[in-house]
Amino acid sequence: MFEFIRGKMVQSHPSKAVVDVGGLGYKIVISLKTFQKLPSLGGEVFFYVAPIIREDEHTLYGFLELDEKRLFEQIIAISGIGPKTAIGILGHVDIADFQLAVLQANTALLSKVPGIGKKTAERLVMELKDKFDAPSSTSLSTPAVSSVMGDAISALTNLGYHPLDAQKAVKKILSTHQKEPTLSELISGALRSI
Repeated sequence: MFEFIRGKMVQSHPSKAVVDVGGLGYKIVISLKTFQKLPSLGGEVFFYVAPIIREDEHTLYGFLELDEKRLFEQIIAISGIGPKTAIGILGHVDIADFQLAVLQANTALLSKVPGIGKKTAERLVMELKDKFDAPSSTSLSTPAVSSVMGDAISALTNLGYHPLDAQKAVKKILSTHQKEPTLSELISGALRSI
């Protein structure tokens, strides 16, 4: 049906944007992260769109990046997860962090997203874990590093830090080390960077 829409930004709100395309105003549902990246009113905008057609509504979901649209489509393909939940996920978690959480079966992080409970987080992991590639960075790709990383994130979460903050801090520390850090080095470094 529709793949993309290009036009002039007429209105923008945290959950929707209106784009004027040749005198027609298209309402596009967007994530909070997309809202933060929108151009000013009157400026040109390009959205990749995913139309969702139901008996009672026709809705366009918009994304500034093609990867966001693809992830949205993968999420809504899971039974029991609708487009509103999927757009909520994209609004709260970066794509790379979401994929890493799925690959590491980090249901604690996933269940922190509004609208995602423990069972839904487990379903996301089960359905999507085979659809994502392992991290491309060699420092994150070995099973030992992945295990240490998961343990460090778990330790930080148990100390009361938000799982997303813990994951970002651990990834930051791993990217600065030339060789594999020990669990204690990883945790102490992450604590300093949070």
